[in-house]
This record gives sequence, structure tokens and C-alpha cells, in this order.
Amino acid sequence: MRLHAFLILLAGTSALMPAGPAVSESASDINAKIAQLKPGRATADDLIRIFGEPQKYIWGGRTFTKDKLPAIYIALYPKDFSVVVSMGSVHELRFRGPAAQYSYQGKIKIGCPLERVIEVVGPPVETIEAKPCGWQDGILYKDIDGKKGYCYYLRNDQGVRFFFQDYGVAAIYLTAGESGGGKGYSPGTVRPVGSVARFDDVRRKDMSKLDLTDRKNLISTLRFNQRTVWPESAKMPAGFDPNKLLADAMDPGLGVRALHARGVTGKGVNVAIIDQPLYQNHPEFAGRIAAYHDVGCDSESSMHGPAVASLLVGKNCGTAPQARLYHVAAPSWTLDTAYQAKALDWIVELNKRLPARENICVVSVSAAPSGPGSPFKKNQRMWDAACARAEADGILVLDCTTHHGFIGPCWLDSSDRANPAKCTPGFLGRPARRMPSDRVFVPTAPRTVAEQYDKDEHSYQYCGRGGLSWAIPYCAGVLALGWQVNPDMTPQQARQLLFDSAYKRRDGSRIINPKQFIRLARLSRPTSAPRRK
Repeated sequence: MRLHAFLILLAGTSALMPAGPAVSESASDINAKIAQLKPGRATADDLIRIFGEPQKYIWGGRTFTKDKLPAIYIALYPKDFSVVVSMGSVHELRFRGPAAQYSYQGKIKIGCPLERVIEVVGPPVETIEAKPCGWQDGILYKDIDGKKGYCYYLRNDQGVRFFFQDYGVAAIYLTAGESGGGKGYSPGTVRPVGSVARFDDVRRKDMSKLDLTDRKNLISTLRFNQRTVWPESAKMPAGFDPNKLLADAMDPGLGVRALHARGVTGKGVNVAIIDQPLYQNHPEFAGRIAAYHDVGCDSESSMHGPAVASLLVGKNCGTAPQARLYHVAAPSWTLDTAYQAKALDWIVELNKRLPARENICVVSVSAAPSGPGSPFKKNQRMWDAACARAEADGILVLDCTTHHGFIGPCWLDSSDRANPAKCTPGFLGRPARRMPSDRVFVPTAPRTVAEQYDKDEHSYQYCGRGGLSWAIPYCAGVLALGWQVNPDMTPQQARQLLFDSAYKRRDGSRIINPKQFIRLARLSRPTSAPRRK
């Protein structure tokens, strides 16, 4: 990257920041507060709790109000301090300017000489002089582009990067580095790759050595997360921003957000999920989980559990962001359907104790616990019996089975996400060959979902090609929107309205159409009728 880009990043937000009040806190006070804000672990709420409201919220040259923040923004504070917030998590803490009181390890402040930094954090593995800045970990870029005194040094193992002018520290940026991680997983472990192909999983992969200039169409098919390391901008497609791609894919599409803007959010509706375990504090669904029950998992979180919960009730990703969720963790990896059946029976028994206006309407099960093609090896019949009990209690069960389920996969057109006519049945790269009339096709990709393996590590992943697992909670959320506007729909009526309202393609396939579904749900509302139960 050329020097002007280095200077833009170095300048950060200082030019936009109003002059702060006289410094009243000591460096030790500031350091104590900063110690509570671990990038990659702390949330935006933690930031406000510790430092209060910022002076401004900005991103991309625009200023935002607190109630209309983008997915990624910078919070500006006095004393040359700013914070990058990405998807509700603190991403980076920035100190730049003479008013900054922060002292790294109590030893490095703004203005410290380069030699002092090397002494404290350790020597670089390599020094590159008078060349463009390559931003690589452990390398000291000195006299960038031949400009004397301009240097850059990243120590990912210590979660810090330094910018220098006149060989003195001009800015200190604290990053997530390689901290964090849960059982069997380290979100900081980033592995280099020598090549990449369509639909590859590049989460926690380092692609910095690759040239993706002419591969924009490939990038949108990948599976990546906030730990993916991308090439420098000169080796990326012009104008391409992975963070924007990730943020855009939070939108469920098909007009769902327009319904949210009109107040149709699933508020007051109870839904349930049977899936793998999760922590309940991810910003996507914190406060939305009414109850959590475990029927045999020996782990605390997973990839799948947070993802499906975010697709159903997620603040940014969900189709029904204000529905109340009952999450039952079941160990699908045992391939024993008894656990899923036990989970569903728990929901049925709970439902009998809930008030009539608060009963659980729909259960999302992103698995096929029985029937042809099921991967489960034991007790498949228990699932069908449990489904019958649930449906007798007025609960609609959505699963991935071929004999009980009625949901098929499709993918959104990224350039026209709101248009059901632009959806294509099947999986991206594998269009559906058969168009069964007993299926409603529901989007699986491109979508962004919540990711959490450690209790204090909140992140997101982008899926260029999702599985049917992503369609089930999407559909459950759309149904929840329908029950908000028409609480008296029976499960049979709700299912029929999904088919009646779907956009019908020339090939006969039906694409879920949330706006039309809500319209029909309202029209079918009786003047007076008892609740389903």
C-alpha cells in the first residue's frame, strides 16, 4: 500500500474530532478503563458503560445518530481516543495525538521513539525499508515509500500496532490480536493459504499473499469471518470491501426489513429452536431468549446454535428480531434422534403451562431426525411421534426431513435482495433440477450469521452458500411475523398461507414472499375467535 493510504489510516479520525477538554485523568486511570475493553470480546454496551456516550458516531465520512447506527462505525471520544465498533463488538481501540493519555504496558506513549517500542514488544522478524507498507504481522516497515521517519509495526501476538512519524510513535491501535478462543477452537489462529476456489471456507485464513484483483465473483461465494485476513487493497477488486459484503448479507431480503420498519417484528410471539448449544450473550440475540434448556450436550457453544438463533431472532440478521425464543440444546452429533424427541417433548410440556396468548407457535429444527436420507442412526421413530404430539398441541414443527418438511433452499440476488422473482431455487452453484410443488423455497444465501465459540468472543461469519439449515429459522421467523398480525391463525392456516402468498415462478416453484404473506395473514384475521390453543 502506498504512503498516502498509510497516512489516511494513521490520521484515523483526529481531523474530525473536536478538541477535548483539559486532561483531568491520569494515564493510570485511562489504562484501568482500557483494560476492561478487550477488542473482540467487549461489546458496544461495555464501551458506553465504561466511557459514556461518545461525542460523535461516524463512518465513511458520514455522521450518524445513536438510534440509526450502521453495522460498522467509529465512536469518537475526547483526548484523541476513538473506537471502531463492528457488528456490536469493539473491534479496535485507537489513540492518536498529543492528548492521548494511554500508555501501552505502562511503557509506551505517544511520542516514544521507535527504539523504545522494539525494546518493549520485541524485535521484528524482518525489517523492510523504503518500500510500500504491506501490513504484515511481525514486520517493521521503515521509511515507507522512501519517506524518512514513517514506519509501521504490527504485533498480532500482543494485539497492538504502532504508527510512527519522525521515528516516534504517532498512533497506538489495540486489536483483538490472537487472544480468545474456546474449547477446541482458537479464533486467533489464522492459517495462511496458497490458493482459493469458489465456495471455499476461508474463516481464520490468511489470504494476504494472494492476488484477488480479478476475482470479485469468487469472493461473494466464500465463507469467511471477521478473522479472515485479506490481501492489501491493491490486490483486491476495485472498491471491494469484505466488511460491507458481510454487513449487507445481514439483511434477510425479500422485503423483511420493510416489514420491520412498519412494526411487524414478531413482537409478542413465542418461537422455539432445537439445535446445538449457544451462549446467550451474543449481541444479536442477547435478551431475546426466554428460556434455555439442555438435553445432553457436553459443550457450551457451537457454530450452528448461534447461527440459527441469529437468523430467527437476531437484531440485525433475524426475520423476527422481537420474537421471544425458547432454545433447546440437543447433541445432533450423537446421531440419536432420542435427544431431539426429548427436546420437542420438553417444548410441548412447557407450552401447556404457558398462557394461551403466550404459547409457542413454531419450532425451528435445522436437522432431519427421521425419514429418507436422515443421517440419524437411532430412534428415528421417536421424532415422528414427538412431532405428532407437538402438532396436536397446536405447534407447527419445521424441519429438514423429506416426508414431514415442506421447505426447500434458494438463493438471493445480491443486487436485488428484496425481489422474490430474482431468487433461484437450489444452492448457489447447484440449481435445483426438480421443482416439487409441495415445497416453499426459502433463502439460504448469501447470509451473515452470528458466531461465538467463547463466552466473551462475539463475531460474525458470511456464508456465500448456506445449507437448508439456514432456511428453517428464516421461515420460522416469517411465520412469527404472521402470528403477530393474526394471533388466531392455526398452524394449518399459516402453512397454507405460505403457499398461497409465495411468488410462483414459470417453472412452478414457489419462493417465500414475506410481504404478501403478511397481507394475506391480515386479511384472514377473524373479527372474533379464540386463540389456536
